[in-house]
Amino acid sequence: MPRMLRMPGKDVLPPGPKRELVAELYVHYREAARPPLPQIATLTGTMPNPHKVSRETIRRLLTGTTTSQWAVVDALLRALCHLQDRDPDGRRWLEPDDNRWDENDPATCREHLRRLWNNDIDGLEPDEAPATPPAAPAQAASAVPPARQASGGWGGTASPPTDNPWATSSPPKPAVQTGGGYSDEPPF
Repeated sequence: MPRMLRMPGKDVLPPGPKRELVAELYVHYREAARPPLPQIATLTGTMPNPHKVSRETIRRLLTGTTTSQWAVVDALLRALCHLQDRDPDGRRWLEPDDNRWDENDPATCREHLRRLWNNDIDGLEPDEAPATPPAAPAQAASAVPPARQASGGWGGTASPPTDNPWATSSPPKPAVQTGGGYSDEPPF
């Protein structure tokens, strides 16, 4: 009989973003009754929108020894939710009498796991991570010279920047050949 996976201890997987991600995966793994890894692997390749995940990759995700692409983590979540007969896009905590229920957290299982996955990739602690995506930065003063802006970009007809020693506003002059036959002009 195969050994059942256990949540890694804090000595093996210290507190931090990786542990938060693995702990969330374990919530779903436990609620699916700790299915055998081959069963999960088979399911990832046969569900709607399949993304085949090997049992070794599943083991490594559940033990925190790897962080995989989102498509792999999502396939694992969908397989575990399928075994629970649960929608991964449903609200994370279903019942108000659940001690984990948070009225102010309408996140779905998939949204919450993706946030934890991003935190793990970026190395952010859960309380450091932005709750919403940051707003687009305000437009700063342009580093493009005014002549370039007026001409409609770098493909325009404005004069070349003065700090470019190879740029000319007129056709290149033929190199003067003296003795050695080499030119200082670039070959392009």
